[in-house]
Amino acid sequence: MGENNLLVGWKQIARFLAVSERAVRGRRKDLLARGGIFYRRGRLGKRIVCAWQEDIRRWAREQG
Repeated sequence: MGENNLLVGWKQIARFLAVSERAVRGRRKDLLARGGIFYRRGRLGKRIVCAWQEDIRRWAREQG
């Protein structure tokens, strides 16, 4: 997967799905359980949410 396929942060994920950031955050548990998102450690141990575009597309298709 290329570097451009990685979405970093809730804003990028929401923009990719064309929904509000709040809507995506509300589905956080489902996204995490289905492998749509993952976390990595940033500076000072802060977690950063990330997602591969293809994983988000697959998750969205499963949602109907």
